[in-house]
Amino acid sequence: MADVGVAVLVKEVVRILGSVANQEFTLLRGLEDDISSLKDDFEQIQAVLRDAEEKRVKNNAVEVWLKRLRSASLEVENVLDEISTEALLQSLHKKQVEFRVRAFFSSNQNKYMTRVRIAHKVKDIKSKLDVINSERFNLDLTPLVPTSHVDDTEDVGQMPDRETSSVIHDTSVIMGRNEERDMVIGDICNKDIGKHENGEVPVYGIWGMGGLGKTTLAQLVYNHETVNQYFDLKCWVYVSENFQVKEIMRKIIELIDNCGCIDTQLEKLQVSLRNKLRGKKFLVVLDDVWVEENEKAKWEELSKTLTCGAEESIVVMTTRSQTTTRIMAKVPELQHKLGCLSEEDAWLLFKKLAFAQGREGGDISELEPIGREIVGKCKGLPLAVKTLGSLMWSKSSTNYWQYVKDNNLWELEEIHVVPAILKLSYDNLLPHLKRCFAYCCLFPKGYAMTKDELTMLWVANGFIPPKGGNNLYMLGEEIFNCLVWRSFFIVKADSKDDEYVMHDLMHDMARHVMGDDCLVIEPGKEVIIPNGVLHLSSSCPDYQFSPQELGKLASLRSVFMFQGGHGHWYKCNISQIFNHVQLRVLYLRGVNLNTLPELVCKLKHLRYLNLSDSSIEVLCESIIYLQNLQMLLLKHCGRLKKLPKGLRYMRNLQHLDITGCYCLSHLPCGIKELSSLRTLSFFPLHKSIFPFLNKSVAKIGELGSLNLLEGNLKIRGLESVGGLSEAKSANLKCKTNLSALALDWSKSVFSMPLQQKFIHYEEVLEGLEPTSSLKELSIWNYMGKIISPSWMTNLKNLVEITFFWCLECWEITQS
Repeated sequence: MADVGVAVLVKEVVRILGSVANQEFTLLRGLEDDISSLKDDFEQIQAVLRDAEEKRVKNNAVEVWLKRLRSASLEVENVLDEISTEALLQSLHKKQVEFRVRAFFSSNQNKYMTRVRIAHKVKDIKSKLDVINSERFNLDLTPLVPTSHVDDTEDVGQMPDRETSSVIHDTSVIMGRNEERDMVIGDICNKDIGKHENGEVPVYGIWGMGGLGKTTLAQLVYNHETVNQYFDLKCWVYVSENFQVKEIMRKIIELIDNCGCIDTQLEKLQVSLRNKLRGKKFLVVLDDVWVEENEKAKWEELSKTLTCGAEESIVVMTTRSQTTTRIMAKVPELQHKLGCLSEEDAWLLFKKLAFAQGREGGDISELEPIGREIVGKCKGLPLAVKTLGSLMWSKSSTNYWQYVKDNNLWELEEIHVVPAILKLSYDNLLPHLKRCFAYCCLFPKGYAMTKDELTMLWVANGFIPPKGGNNLYMLGEEIFNCLVWRSFFIVKADSKDDEYVMHDLMHDMARHVMGDDCLVIEPGKEVIIPNGVLHLSSSCPDYQFSPQELGKLASLRSVFMFQGGHGHWYKCNISQIFNHVQLRVLYLRGVNLNTLPELVCKLKHLRYLNLSDSSIEVLCESIIYLQNLQMLLLKHCGRLKKLPKGLRYMRNLQHLDITGCYCLSHLPCGIKELSSLRTLSFFPLHKSIFPFLNKSVAKIGELGSLNLLEGNLKIRGLESVGGLSEAKSANLKCKTNLSALALDWSKSVFSMPLQQKFIHYEEVLEGLEPTSSLKELSIWNYMGKIISPSWMTNLKNLVEITFFWCLECWEITQS
């Protein structure tokens, strides 16, 4: 992120230096003057950064100076984080003798050795920064008053006064495609389409240059009611540049079964897919396909497997390549070259966005003529029109509109115009929004992202600057919504869970602006590692780094591992990861790993750990040394049997997602001490017949003080709750941010008389009064006769209530 990284880094370092907590100064005794001097140097440098940014293009010496400043800023950030972390660890050591003894004999954790180590680092950095600061005079860098065309008045997430999701899902923002939509539907829902003479499944190809809206047209077709009624089943698969037959087959199988596919052998995948498609009239959409002449055999292998469907089955594909269209869609009548929007449709689309409700300032009568000229220069390319329309909504100055109209980007070749417009829109983002957007290139093209997932990653990396007393996650949501409004993210074509993707051209731009901060390892591509890389994304999790390569990765802050077509779980050489002690983010979703090695405690800067969908069974006790950890995501880890006993000491933990971890019989005692917890999706209760075993098990009363909890919560094992008073101790009524609550008594048999059991269930349900703002309530395995809690009528916002296996219940009433 060469264009924004240094300025944002320096600003953040200045903020942290000015707010070092009192408890951290014990490690800095004797270094107060050095810390103050560092702050002064950074503030002086910060004043000339705008001048440096303008001169870097023509002056290589300034570019080198900025790189050295970036390196020094990262070092300072790491040391300040180390100081904060050591304060947390020393607090932990005071709580347990075992930890104190271990710490005294460890040079890494002994507080006296730590103070010496930190002092050495601070003085070393100060010397470097003194030199960097003095060199600004030699480079003639001076403070500048902002003179650019970028408006600096834009708020963190400024956008029209309406819900982002409605903007995106609203088909009225798609202009001029109804006629083509109806034509494609007529062609594919055609009883005469049959199969080719050789038995191949027919293919309908939509092709054209990037930014025309091929995926949008395919999405309009895919979701149309006529198509829904005509086909027995539908599947949408994003393919991208690497046409992997096994991966495409696996994705189709997973979409049909709505669960993971563990097969990795081609023959097994073919048999499985044929069995699922045989005799059914299907529609398969392959989005963004690239198949060259030398890859025809790959398509033929997949096509051969798809021949088992019923007559009138069809594949619809989108591509930028006419060659790919000819190879796959062999019938000319089933090849559609997508055209540009008419000038009037393009104007209507631009107008709907640029003059949307909520814009401030500017005389529309003056702006409209300029806007029409801008639209004319877009030549009917929908992505260009949408991107500029949403950008111009926030621009009230006639001068800026004129600046865009007269910009030299319009002199580029047509194929380069859209990327230039996307870059123009990116350049108008605030620096921290640029950082948040660019980071998303670590996800593979077409990868489905959610708002919550991205917000957590941005918070973990420190990309969201504090704003008063506002919650960082709320600020992150504003940033996300702003990026959606500006078309940096778009709704996933077949999304059922508010998933978003990046347009390929947006993804390319994100990768470009990330520059050497990012390393992406992909199958079949050469690995070139730049010095000082900060973020690693690999779709080759078994890649072995050489010692020389590991040396270049010493500054890594993020590691993302993706399956890369290896099946449900993938193997990863995790031991190499623990050399990267500066890591803030470790994304190992779907990894084949039974337990985390004890060495995980070395990653003391770690904020985010994602092991969701993995084979993990046990989390090692040393994980409690990760005192900075805020997000521990273990969603759908079906083999996970227990959490560490010392979980209570991870005081910074904010999100513990154990959704679907049904092998967990209980949570460890002391969960109530995690006062910052915002996500606790599953709370299993367990009561042993041996009383001494219950001392280490969390009871429902531990929920009582966790009033920051939000989202979904499922409480399981409610048969172990003693009665009304114990149920009330959960204090669910005060958890005002919960949106969905599931109450599950499981299927255990009570050892009490039947009538007493009925009364017990009814008492416990009465004590579990939820917040009145709850939207979804589900009750499982309830064995009482009557469901009639007094609080039911208080749930004014309830939109869904469901009952599962309530076999003894014969009456549901309102009290």
